[in-house]
Amino acid sequence: MSFTGGVHCKERRKKSCGAAARRDAPGKRRDADPAKAAVMAYVERLARDGFARCSEADNGVIELALSSGEVFHLGKTSITRIV
Repeated sequence: MSFTGGVHCKERRKKSCGAAARRDAPGKRRDADPAKAAVMAYVERLARDGFARCSEADNGVIELALSSGEVFHLGKTSITRIV
């Protein structure tokens, strides 16, 4: 199992963390909430460095799977630990 977010996700037609984070409506400022932007930048870097894998679930929630085994769902205003 690969824990990268870049090329691997594109090959499997999954959105990477960066692409999933930018799914907001056009015209919305991405940096409207600086704290959320900082967290998403860190998550994106974890995926890029190979420590996590991101994908967008069917319900629009971003699923973050860390290489250590934890799984989180990143909602618009909350983070839920699944495993």
